[in-house]
This record gives sequence, structure tokens and C-alpha cells, in this order.
Amino acid sequence: MEYELMYLISDGLKAESGRIDEEVSTLLKEAGGTETGARISFERKLAYKIKHNWRGVYTVLRFTVPNKDEREETDAPDTVAALTHQLNLHKDILRYIIVDASDLPALAEFDQKMNKSEAEDKKVLKEKGEKIDGELEKALKI
Repeated sequence: MEYELMYLISDGLKAESGRIDEEVSTLLKEAGGTETGARISFERKLAYKIKHNWRGVYTVLRFTVPNKDEREETDAPDTVAALTHQLNLHKDILRYIIVDASDLPALAEFDQKMNKSEAEDKKVLKEKGEKIDGELEKALKI
């Protein structure tokens, strides 16, 4: 079964994101999961303050776990439960979510939408700034 993990770290730990990514990969392997495909990271302003942080770095990755029948044969623990437990203990991860990825679009599609949305946001901000500059020039008669 395929799952998606999204976790959030503080913007202040951006330089250490490589270390944290490796730690999460290790936790995933120890829990019995196998990472598949690409890993996507992006920065965002948070909707509310989390542990004194207003910005954060999100990382999204996909992983697979053995089916229930395969786990029973090897007496392996429940991968998602084990990973959840370890992520709760990780001091650098502010928030995380694990969801079933069977109905989700591909990560590459998600990445393209994110990049397109960022470009559109920048364009809108630039247009608003130019409009405000024009209004200021009128008001100040420059």
C-alpha cells in the first residue's frame, strides 16, 4: 500500500533540512517502509504560529508498506504506527501527516502546480505594487 508523508520543520532549520530528511528516511526504513519516487520541499508562511515560528519548510514524500498478509508472515510491526510513534518523538518536526496516497495525484503534478501558483502570486504582487506606485505618484504629484 502506498502512503504520503508531509512534515513541517522550522524555517530556522532550513540549513539542516538534509540531515532531517536523512533521519526521516532512516526512521521509515526502520519501521519497515520503502521510500518511492521523488521528495518535494517548499517554504510557506504558516496560517498560525507554531512553536514561535511563522514560516516553515514542508517536505512531501511517498512510501510503500508491506500488505497486512506479508506483515503477519514476518511478524513485522505496523509500519505506519511505528513511523507515527517515531515522528512524535522527533524534536525538529513541528507537524506531520500520513495519508493514503492511492487517490492523490503524482508528486510531479503537485510540484508543477506549486511552481505555477508561486509564479502567479509574484505576478499579482508586482501588478499591485505598480498600481500603488502609480497612485502614490498621482497623490504626491511627482
